[in-house]
Parts: sequence; C-alpha cells; structure tokens
Amino acid sequence: MQGDVAIIEDESPGARRSSRSSGSFFVILMLIGAALLFIYSLWFVNTHSPVEERFNQRRRPLKADTPGYLILRERAGDYLRTALNLGTLDATEGRRRGAAEYEVEGKAVRLEVEYIPDATPTLEMVFEGFLERANGTETASVLKRFPEARTPYYFAIFSGFTYTYYEFGWINGNWILRASSREAGQEALLKFVNGYVY
Repeated sequence: MQGDVAIIEDESPGARRSSRSSGSFFVILMLIGAALLFIYSLWFVNTHSPVEERFNQRRRPLKADTPGYLILRERAGDYLRTALNLGTLDATEGRRRGAAEYEVEGKAVRLEVEYIPDATPTLEMVFEGFLERANGTETASVLKRFPEARTPYYFAIFSGFTYTYYEFGWINGNWILRASSREAGQEALLKFVNGYVY
C-alpha cells in the first residue's frame, strides 16, 4: 500500500523577514518615484508656462497712508535697491508718485508707483505711457492683459533693434505699480515682481 506523502515546508523566520523586506523595499521605491515625479511636474509647470501666467496675485493691500520707504522697500526678493526717488510719495494730498532702481547680478529693474486718490485705477491707466517708457513704437509691442484677475495686471513686451523691454503693471487699491527692465529678461523680472510684496 502506497500512501500519499505530503511534504509541508515550514517557513523559517528568515524567509518571512526576506519577503517583508522586499515588500517594504518596493513601497519605498514607489514613494521615491512619486516624489521625483512631483518635483519634475513642479519644475515643468514653473519653467514651461508663460511668464505672464506665473505672476503672483497674492499681494499685501497697499493703503493710502503707507510711507514711501515701505512701498519702495530696500529689498524685493534677491534684488537690492540701488537708487531711490521718493518724489511726492510722502505728500499728504493729491496724486503721489515715486520710483526706485533694484539690482541683482548686474541686472537692473525699475519700480514705479503712483497713488490716484480721485479715481479707481484701470489697466489702461497703468499701461498709459508704455511706448515712451520703452522708447518704442506701437508696431513692435505685445500686450497681455488680465483685468479679471484677483490683482488686475498686464505683461507687455517691446522688441527694439538692439534691446527688448519687459514690463509688468498692476493695481493694488488706488495704487498703480509698474516694474520694468531692459537688462534682466522676463524670467528675472518675474522673479523681482513675485518677490515684491505689494
């Protein structure tokens, strides 16, 4: 009589640990892969979307009585102020304006601010004088406006024969703000604008 013989393998503790560790390794590998994919997607979105779509709309409110030295602050992100013209910013009545120059790595950015007490600013008011600031003509300029944005703004470009002029303009309360550059390029100008709190 022949009997069926069944061999039961008894798993040793070492074999169980091995299967658990390979499962843990696989989970860790998946988490690392997901993290790398997330980092890549952030890089892709921030470097491949147009500059004007990456304008930071979350800005501190700018009040009528904000002192000029706070508006034209000493630093905006990595940029340090190199020149300051408070103009009429610290006046108590009427329209007030001022400007400052900022620099990082030898690239200059100009920031202009203007307070308009007697009217609600519009993007047309902010854009007014663009061609004079760019020293250009209408035929070579590009304007992209975002009037319905949380912070209404525009991005404009003028391409001259020997230079390109970039400008962001936006509205904060009754204030008009403009940041522009011929030297810095659009990415550096965006970095300045997004580092500026107002």
